[in-house]
Amino acid sequence: MIAYDIRNEKRLRRLHYYLKKRAVALQKSVFLLHANTAQLKEVEGQIKIRIDDREDDVRRYPIYGPNAIWGAGMQAAALESLYTRSSGKSSKSGGLEGLFRKIFKRKRP
Repeated sequence: MIAYDIRNEKRLRRLHYYLKKRAVALQKSVFLLHANTAQLKEVEGQIKIRIDDREDDVRRYPIYGPNAIWGAGMQAAALESLYTRSSGKSSKSGGLEGLFRKIFKRKRP
């Protein structure tokens, strides 16, 4: 999970646009990213290019499995649908795994 607080509007837009293409937006400044070690290093490098270390705050919180995600309140049902499987769906299309397959199935340059 990646969360950020960016002070400058231009840097904020650039980072948001970049992450929106590579991760699932949970809130305006919180994204859920599925990546291996090499992909994560690439994303971290691209984030560093887009921020100012003296003013901005970007944090990465590792989530080792869907059971580590917990939600409450209005968006809890939406969050739950990210990682729970419907009984009518196969394992290829259900839950968080199916969502990641759908989002990340395209090849990236």
